[in-house]
Order: sequence, then structure tokens, then C-alpha cells
Amino acid sequence: MSRSITLPEAIALYITAILGSGTLFLSSSTATVAGPASIVAWMMMVLFSFPLAYTFAALSRSYPDAGGAATFARMAFGEHAGNLVGWFYFLAAAVGQIIVSLTGAAYIGAAFDFSAMENALIACFMLLIGGLSNHFGVRISGKLSLVLSILLLLLLCIAVAVTLPYVRWDHFHPFAPKGWYPVGTAVILIFWSFFGWEAICSLADRFKHPEKDLVRSALISAVIIGIVFLLLSFMTIGSGTYGNVESDSSPIGIMIHRALGFEAQLITAMLALIICTGTVNAYVASLAQLGYALGRDQALPAWFHYLHPRTRTPTRVVWLVVIFAGLGAILTAFLQIHFTQLLYIPNSLGISVYIISMLAALTLYKRRTTPWMSSLVSLIVLVLAVPFLGFHLLVPAVVCVVYFLYRKATGKRKIQYRNDM
Repeated sequence: MSRSITLPEAIALYITAILGSGTLFLSSSTATVAGPASIVAWMMMVLFSFPLAYTFAALSRSYPDAGGAATFARMAFGEHAGNLVGWFYFLAAAVGQIIVSLTGAAYIGAAFDFSAMENALIACFMLLIGGLSNHFGVRISGKLSLVLSILLLLLLCIAVAVTLPYVRWDHFHPFAPKGWYPVGTAVILIFWSFFGWEAICSLADRFKHPEKDLVRSALISAVIIGIVFLLLSFMTIGSGTYGNVESDSSPIGIMIHRALGFEAQLITAMLALIICTGTVNAYVASLAQLGYALGRDQALPAWFHYLHPRTRTPTRVVWLVVIFAGLGAILTAFLQIHFTQLLYIPNSLGISVYIISMLAALTLYKRRTTPWMSSLVSLIVLVLAVPFLGFHLLVPAVVCVVYFLYRKATGKRKIQYRNDM
């Protein structure tokens, strides 16, 4: 595989991986949870992103492999740790597609005053597009993904610029109306917008100058992304764009509508829909490959290890993800659950992946080296965040139990099969 990724391209890839659906709603959702003090949570996460990004970049530089975080876990702790990282990723991203599709649908729903069930049906349509395109082997190119990310960044910059006249300092008082504990809860929610630092690990062997550019691109990206997130949080709080279902679902649309009118909000809603549909398509493709690989490695049933004879795509996994996310979207509408309440599920699994990865770094690197120190700092922050997950800590625990029960059951079947031979 050719080494073609330059420093500017690497920065663009990082920004593409980090900026996602969370930027379309989390600034208002966190403000609703913690009030103006939510900006402290954003500051903490921005600072945390530096040692985290550095650690993953250092791991990728030292151990370049397409397996990424799963490879680091397997190298440090063996087969089961690597497989568990795969399970955590698969489930986190599958639930994440419910959130991503409902985010895009919420922007359309806010523009046309749709009901929750109508939003869910729009989300199902987005998922269907992702399923059909992946079934027939249609892929969103890297260039198109980059264009979608640029559109999202442009949309955020426009929202910040047009909202500036509506910022009032009295919106920052009282600063912590609900106390300081909700700031920790806001940190957990914000994790959704900071997953992705590990995503570039699988591309490490494609960097033109990995020794220099892996770490530099990660840190430069962290600065750019941090500035965007902090500006968005400041504008959301300063303009009072939070505190109800509509603003918590589509704050960017409301900001633009307030400043530029309905037509601008409609354009924003269409852009959000396109961006989220592109994200769904990309993640369904990624999940299909992950499910296929896990089936191949016997970490999941062999049923997953199947390619369509004509398109050569893992169509079984594709439709499993689409049906799962579609049913999830409809169920949230039926039970009147706002999609932000689902964030704790993928976030708890994602934090588990990060904890395992940081422990792997502590094992793989010599004590007191820079990567070892950055992984230690990251691990401490992650452990401090864990209590704010509350009973959602049960999610990765249950996944672990199911995984080991599955391996025990399949192990028995293999022994029985060998005896029959």
C-alpha cells in the first residue's frame, strides 16, 4: 500500500473523524444539563483531547496496523482483550447510527414541525439509503467525505458568526444553576463528539512521513477542533439556545433561523440531513467490515463472515445494522425517548475502549517515556469520568459477560465437533 497521506491531508482526516453529528446538537444538550457551566466541561474535554490524541498517534507510529485499537489491546493483553474492543466498537457504532440518523431527521423535523414518529421515519429512510448503497457496493469516496466535513465546518462557522449579535452576558448568570455535579454528566455526553482519535490508527502505514506527521497532525487537529467546539458552546449559551426539545435537537438550525430566516434554516436542515446520511453510509460500511472480520476471527458467529457473490460486500452485516438502527429509531419515538438519552450507551462502550487502549499503552511503553506519561494522564481522566456513567456502567459489563458466555459456548461446540470427527 502506497504511503500518500501528507500533513495537511492527515489534519483533514482527523477533523473528518472527530467533527460529526455531535456538533449538531451537543452544545445545547450539555447546556441544558449543566447550564452555562457546561462550557467548563467542553474546556476539560478539549484539554483531555491533547494527551489522548498524542497517545493514539504514538501507538500508531510505534505499532502501525489496520486493526488499530484492537491490535494494541491484543498485543498487550491477548486475544480476548482485542476481541472485546471489537465487540465494544461494533455495538457502540450500531447504537450510534440511531443517534446519527435521528440527528439529521431532527433538523428536518424542526423546520417543518414534524412529530417524533415522523422524524423516526425520516431516520429510517436515511438508514435505508445507507443500507442500499452498501448492499450494492457503492462507497462514499474519501474526497466526498472530506467535502461533507468541510460543509459541516462551514455550517458551524456560519452559525457562530450570525449568532454573535444575540449573545448576552446575563445568559451566563447564574453560571452553575444546578451545581457542579452536572458538569461531570456533561463531560460524559461530550465524549460522543471526541470519539475518533483512534480512527486514524488504521491508516498509520499510509502516512508519507509517519515519524513526524502522525503526532503533529493529531495535535494541530486538536487545536482546531477545540476552538470550534468552544466557540459553539459559548454562542449556544450566550444566545440562550437551549433548554427545550427543539433547541436540544437542532440548535444550529434555530440559530440560523433566528438570524437569517426560515429559508436559511431549511438549507441548514437539508445540509444536516445530507451530512448525517453520509455519516450513516460511512459507518454502515465500516461496521460491515468489522462484523465480517469478527466473524472470520470467530469472535462473532460465522454467519457474519459472508460476502455477497456479486458485490463482494458483507450484506448480512449491512442489513443487520440497518434493521437494528431502524427499529431503535422507531422504538425511541414510540417510548418518547429523546435520542440524546441514548448517548450513554455508545459513550460507555467507547470509554471502555479508551481505557483498555490507555492500559495497553502503559504496558507497551517504557515507564516515564512521553507516550507512557500521556497515556497515564489520559487514563486518570477516563477513570475520573467513569462514576458519572452511573448505572450505564452495566452496559460494557453485560457485553463482557455475553462475550465470554459466547466464547465458552462456541468452544464447547468446537470440542464436540472434533470428537465427532
